[in-house]
Amino acid sequence: MKKFSFLILLLLSVQQFFAQSLQFYTGKRDFIPIEILMEDGSTKKGFAQDFMLPDVATFSVMGRGPKYANLDRKEVKFKSAKSDTQVQLIPVSDIKSLIYTNEETQETFQLDKRLVKEINSNLEVESEGKVLMLPLMEKGKINMYGYRSMLCKADFGDSNSAGFNGNEDQCQLTYVMIYLSKPNETFAVAPVDYSSLTPLDLFNMKKLYKKFYRAYEEVGADCPEFLAKVDEARKNDYFSNKTFKENKKAADAERKALLKGKRGAEASRINMKYRTELFTNMYKKLLDDYDASCR
Repeated sequence: MKKFSFLILLLLSVQQFFAQSLQFYTGKRDFIPIEILMEDGSTKKGFAQDFMLPDVATFSVMGRGPKYANLDRKEVKFKSAKSDTQVQLIPVSDIKSLIYTNEETQETFQLDKRLVKEINSNLEVESEGKVLMLPLMEKGKINMYGYRSMLCKADFGDSNSAGFNGNEDQCQLTYVMIYLSKPNETFAVAPVDYSSLTPLDLFNMKKLYKKFYRAYEEVGADCPEFLAKVDEARKNDYFSNKTFKENKKAADAERKALLKGKRGAEASRINMKYRTELFTNMYKKLLDDYDASCR
């Protein structure tokens, strides 16, 4: 059991109730400010519905990965003005990117359309893939896209709706789904689809880890210097329980210092931040290697 990676620790609850992040809607989603970058080069500004922000989710039962996160929508409901009664349906096939603005914080959140391909059991990149609108997590020479999936306690309302009260101390992070893609590419690679893992997969972690390296080789195939870095990481068993524990130990002192005197949702926000970074920082090391090694 000690040989199992950090994924074991965080994925045992994957087949229970899921919610994706920290804010939850119990009713119909509002129209929020949007800039839509179209495939033909034009731009539409107005208000849109249906695509959630990377840090917003609805409550549901039995998370289903990208489908559960509403990343596979086929169209976007759009209005030029929030007061408009007419709603235009814009096909995702016509959209390149969505840029949302948080009306309270004025933060922007971007989703880019990609043809997402997974790594199969033979370490081959699947030929077809599926079209998703991916939330941009970090920009670079290789972009990191993804979303968080959480296990939350729910307060059930009437028979027509299920909701969550939004308190972060009621949620526990289970995994962060990651996708890798160049800024100007039309496809992305998913190193591992956490939502599809079975208990049997967790007993063959070495085979699962091979997919991580293969994904980096695919997205960084244009840079021999980077491929050498990937090979070096593979030889050193970079993706491992040991690396996870080292990262956790390095961050724990700062995390515990920030937690002093904090309770409830405030403490949960701190813990959530550091647990999220334990996932994403594992991926960032090789992304930084690409930035440093390649033009």
